[in-house]
Amino acid sequence: MKCCFDTEMLLLNDDVKRIADLGFKEDFFSVKSGGFNSLRNNGGRCIFHDGDKCTIYSDRPLGCRLYPVIFEVESNSPVMDKMCPFNMEFSFSFKVRNKLSKLYHRLIYEREARV
Repeated sequence: MKCCFDTEMLLLNDDVKRIADLGFKEDFFSVKSGGFNSLRNNGGRCIFHDGDKCTIYSDRPLGCRLYPVIFEVESNSPVMDKMCPFNMEFSFSFKVRNKLSKLYHRLIYEREARV
């Protein structure tokens, strides 16, 4: 999937813990930038993408689960990622938008708690 290439996927503390509980060291899969934890890229793709599929699919981060709905900071709202070639195949329901808004606000809260 294109969504797994050059990812900038932010991670909740729960995402980091869940992935670490699988046996991965945090510095293997996570990078810190601007007070956030993000998935690491390797060779231009998510560290967990093997070139064919996600190797932690059932334990993937919440942001990955909600993609291609993303939070657009400029409009302060969830939007469908226009770059995703499959975006028309996904739901843009109120429930999904609400989950993404909560995710975004939780990420901001967690970043502020780390400072």
